[in-house]
Amino acid sequence: MTVENKNKGTQIGLLISYYIVLSFWATQTHAMSMISRNIARQTKKTVVVAMNFVAWATGNAIGPQVFLSWNAPRYFIAFAVHMGCYVLLVLVIMFLRWEPKTRNVKKNRSAKDEILVHASDDLTDVENPNFRYIY
Repeated sequence: MTVENKNKGTQIGLLISYYIVLSFWATQTHAMSMISRNIARQTKKTVVVAMNFVAWATGNAIGPQVFLSWNAPRYFIAFAVHMGCYVLLVLVIMFLRWEPKTRNVKKNRSAKDEILVHASDDLTDVENPNFRYIY
């Protein structure tokens, strides 16, 4: 949309860009699995996954609104919003790496449940001293 397809080099660049865009779906799936795996207790997990789904659906409903007719045919505003979403996705992935690691360090410093008394209790990830976050 923003690059004119003039020669073979541009075609190859556009193809590589397309492949890079497709790779972000794997990142989004990874983020979704990390959210669901790092939450204990079924009710809490269900609420968080539902909130993530509602946010995803809202974004998909609002997304086409950035393709404004007066901005055609290049759609610079839509391109900027699209790139902003990719940047946000990378920041979310970085946060999902840092935050669980930080929580594990704090849990390792605190008193441990050596005999695993609470291992199968219906506790949240914050309440259960044996719960460790994945990252």
